[in-house]
Amino acid sequence: MPVWLMLVLVGLGLPRTVLADLDIVAPESSLLYYVLALTPFAVWVLVAIVRRSRRPFADFLVVGVLYGLSLVVVHQVLWGVGPSLGHQPPESAVDFANQFSPAWRGLALRGFTSGIAVVIGVGAGLAAAVIAAAAHGGRASRARRAAS
Repeated sequence: MPVWLMLVLVGLGLPRTVLADLDIVAPESSLLYYVLALTPFAVWVLVAIVRRSRRPFADFLVVGVLYGLSLVVVHQVLWGVGPSLGHQPPESAVDFANQFSPAWRGLALRGFTSGIAVVIGVGAGLAAAVIAAAAHGGRASRARRAAS
């Protein structure tokens, strides 16, 4: 998959991340939020099904990793801005960070939220990778049947 296409697929998810981090569009609050949240992944699935690739699984796994890293960057850049993630971290991240001394708590909180972001990205990429590999296998199977 060309780098430009990977970056476009990753970039599709950034508006929701930025708007949610800045509390402009609250998570799970409106139709707009769901459009911003689900459209990028619908496009990923569409590209996974339609686009021919020699390495469909690897392509979307890389897209997922890049998406996870983009989440980390956005969350960290906007950490202290307004009502962002730094002011409203997930409860699980706070629980994790509270296991550390005050000197390490902030780093633990940021590390935990970064880990969550990477797991979300890799998970989304893995799901799209499975779909892309299945579509690739289906096309190859049809081509073999047509050739025989």
